[in-house]
Amino acid sequence: MAGTDLRLGTVGLRSGPNNRPDGQLPESLTCGHRGGETQMGLHSRVIFLVVGAAGVVLSVSFGQAQKKAPIPFPTGYRHWTHVKTMAIYGNQHPLFNHFGGLHNVYVNDAGLTSLKEGRAYPDGTVFVFDLFDIQSAQGAIETRGRKLVAVMKKNVKLNASTGGWGWEVFQGDEQKGSLQDPKPCVDCHASQKRVDYVFSTFTP
Repeated sequence: MAGTDLRLGTVGLRSGPNNRPDGQLPESLTCGHRGGETQMGLHSRVIFLVVGAAGVVLSVSFGQAQKKAPIPFPTGYRHWTHVKTMAIYGNQHPLFNHFGGLHNVYVNDAGLTSLKEGRAYPDGTVFVFDLFDIQSAQGAIETRGRKLVAVMKKNVKLNASTGGWGWEVFQGDEQKGSLQDPKPCVDCHASQKRVDYVFSTFTP
């Protein structure tokens, strides 16, 4: 959102000739003497496979835990601190096609002090970019329907690779997120890394 104020274990083992449909271990892994291999050696192989499978489960679970958690709709944001209003009304602006209209930016209490003091934002900070369609009427610009609500929320643990920030977009008056790929948001806000990836500034 450049140019605006808010840049804004379950593991399935592959089937194969050694996997039996009855759920039992294949003969080559059952206990007993086979081909000169001792019972203890076979037990060791079974234990190794079980531990290895458990490691895969833990690995998959860890990977799932690192996925970005969904960002919920920011209920009550209209009662947060209003940061700024801006109208993008002409195609001379590079973001007109995506964010043409009038937008208001809000910040929650968690981020307000940092916004005022120009410091890095703590976890839990949320900015909202509330965008409306506009029309010109009798020399005035009026808002029509809401186009979208864009949200950026800080959670360093979940979003370590993106400066701690995660993004979500709610179309119109919907409260279900629709953002498929946050990369454009990440790339845009990267230009503001020196100010913790936020475009908005506080004006007393």
